[in-house]
Amino acid sequence: MPDDDIDQTVGRPEPEFKIDFVTIIWTIIGFIVSWTNMLIILDSMEIWAYLSIIFTVIIPTVIIGLKNRYWSYGYMLGFSIAGIPFLFIMDPFIGGYTFATSLFIFIILWIIFWKTWRSLSSIKQV
Repeated sequence: MPDDDIDQTVGRPEPEFKIDFVTIIWTIIGFIVSWTNMLIILDSMEIWAYLSIIFTVIIPTVIIGLKNRYWSYGYMLGFSIAGIPFLFIMDPFIGGYTFATSLFIFIILWIIFWKTWRSLSSIKQV
């Protein structure tokens, strides 16, 4: 007969994926931040401006993700999706760079935070 103390996993069970109102709000915020960042890059064309995409993607995503993982996914997707219309409307290089960079960072953070934490939470306590 299994003991409940032995079968309990570390952490709480993962909730089902759902897109709620707050996730949509974070997607819109990510889109606006990304668009503003691309306009700054277009005006200055300096290397620090290109690096600012990395910092305006990773830092807020990790901070938001500590509260709710799905909200940070919304921010990241909004940030990367903003590169597509910018690619056609304003500047193809900056829009494509923003889309590709933020999508790449999204994949890295998704692997680190979702896959790793999920694996760690399945380890049984002794």
